[in-house]
Amino acid sequence: MNLQAKIKRDIDSHALMSCTGLEHQLASIDFKELARVSRYDGDDSEPTYTVENGVATIDVRGLLVPETSRDYRSWGVTGYANLADYIQQANDDYTVTSIVLDIDSGGGYVAGLDGITETIYQSAKPVETFVSGDMYSAAYWLGASTSKVTASKQSGIGSIGVYVVHTEESGWLERYGEKVSLFRSGKWKAAFNSFMPLTDDEKQRLQEGVDESASVFFNHVAAQRNVDAKTVKGWEGDVFTAVKAKELGLIDAIADSVAVSSSTNQSNTNPKTEGESMDLQEAQAKIKELEASEAKAVQEAADAKAAALVAQNALAESQASTRQAAIDKLAADTGREFSDEQVTAFKAMDEAQFAVAEFMAQPVTPKAPELPGGLDKAQATNGREGGESRILAAVEAAKAQGAK
Repeated sequence: MNLQAKIKRDIDSHALMSCTGLEHQLASIDFKELARVSRYDGDDSEPTYTVENGVATIDVRGLLVPETSRDYRSWGVTGYANLADYIQQANDDYTVTSIVLDIDSGGGYVAGLDGITETIYQSAKPVETFVSGDMYSAAYWLGASTSKVTASKQSGIGSIGVYVVHTEESGWLERYGEKVSLFRSGKWKAAFNSFMPLTDDEKQRLQEGVDESASVFFNHVAAQRNVDAKTVKGWEGDVFTAVKAKELGLIDAIADSVAVSSSTNQSNTNPKTEGESMDLQEAQAKIKELEASEAKAVQEAADAKAAALVAQNALAESQASTRQAAIDKLAADTGREFSDEQVTAFKAMDEAQFAVAEFMAQPVTPKAPELPGGLDKAQATNGREGGESRILAAVEAAKAQGAK
């Protein structure tokens, strides 16, 4: 179902509307062009917002509807869900410090306003409104949700209220000689149909829905703009010039263009003071500064760790090369060939352990003890060597004599 068909269906189904000049807004939309654009699979031709000096400006144009399949703002249609996405994108954009909704709209659907106002309240970055054209009905509901509203002198403001549209075709059918009869199981079955006049109960039911939604609207404006809800209701949907709107407290300032000042995070209470706004912005700036400093420290620590690892690997390679040279020299000096297990064991030793292993691997050469200086062998043996020789000779001689 295309957008035009959806809007017609919703209006015929008595969707709650908060819109000034609904017929004119619908007539100004080129639905054929929208249908052609919707078949195009490429990216939207325009950015969702522009950024200047840290301020993201998001255009809000034409009829306000719950959602669109793509960006139709250039054709006079803005989706609440799409607008919420644009605000979130601006919040995620590090070049953006604050957000401005540039509004020129006569309003639209009531359905979908809860979601976009909650997005504004939850925005981490300040959100303000600049009215470059008109801001009526649902558009005012939207703009009043921000922390500050500035309007051009030519802007129209207000039309605070809600309605539903009911189309009755009984007279037209009668004119052409047709009459429709409905057989129902109860009075609410096929209620609000266009073939016959509304019953009193049906009229009351529609009016109750309108009054309930309007009450929410009045209280929303009262809370955001610090005015009495009864006063808002007493305006009975009237529209005002920018000058009168400022007198009534519906806007904060009149200017040819928006000059973004300090703003605050949104809540369900009235806008905060400028001093509190400055404190918040300073705190946010400090948080960003600390986050940047922390990120820098983390990166420096990572760089230092990487450099230490490189140096450690280089030292290990150098020590391994030195130890291999020592093992090769030990093998050459001792004339031995070490097994792979022995080489691995040598490499695993520290310097002291390898020194001991190196010493133990050296061959031992037998060496006669040296005589002290000044002594000859006879003196050292005290004649025992010569005496022992003579005794042995005598023994041998005695053995020879006995044999004879």
